[in-house]
Amino acid sequence: MIYYFSGTGNSLYVARHLADALGEKLCPMALSRPLGTDLEGPVGLVFPVYGWGIPNVVEKFVSKQLVPLLDGKQEELPFLYAVMTCGDDMGYTDRVLEKALGRQVDAAFSVLMPDVYVCLPGFDVDSKEECREKFEKEKVAVPEIAACVKEQRRVRLLKRGPFPWTKTYILRPLFNRFLVTDKYFKVDASKCISCGRCSKMCPVGNILIENDVPRWQSHCAGCLACYHACPYHAINFGKMTQTKGQYNIMEQIYE
Repeated sequence: MIYYFSGTGNSLYVARHLADALGEKLCPMALSRPLGTDLEGPVGLVFPVYGWGIPNVVEKFVSKQLVPLLDGKQEELPFLYAVMTCGDDMGYTDRVLEKALGRQVDAAFSVLMPDVYVCLPGFDVDSKEECREKFEKEKVAVPEIAACVKEQRRVRLLKRGPFPWTKTYILRPLFNRFLVTDKYFKVDASKCISCGRCSKMCPVGNILIENDVPRWQSHCAGCLACYHACPYHAINFGKMTQTKGQYNIMEQIYE
């Protein structure tokens, strides 16, 4: 089984390719229903890196659902691996995951995918050429990961980047405290057409359309799916994103 979380689609894209290569089923982490008791075979976790750590959705899934299942198994634990998608580097995200799990993963991988984070100075979406290059590298990376999983190799193929400790253990807590929030989202009423796409694309059901305007419900994952999905750039995260680009994975795939 492969459990995944995806905001703008990059991690789901990787998860689907990996599931096809391994003949595995996919299950979204954001589901509120219990997982059941079936953990036969390898267990994969596929998710994006947020602030050089794990998204709050992943942390909740691991602590509330996966850990109790693993702790409750009487027989040998399944092969557990993590695939983390990131725009540039992932710091010590694997260690953050392992702290939440209370155990080490058997294998860990990072896959570079198009950058979608736009809420800080110097951060913007990748160019079309950069996106194409990353999709081409993904085609090579996923079969390699699948081969490692099939052979149950205990490996770590990760791009930590420069200053990984500082990014994960100094910058990440600040990122989570001040930037993983929906209170800065604003809607330009002159551009909004009340299409509801932002609400449909939110992976955690955090947006309701009230009086033809999107309203955030204070349990944001920080994925920016709503921002990127808006067809008229009517949604912004404060003033920082007004001149930033948007990312549509379908446009990249079928361009």
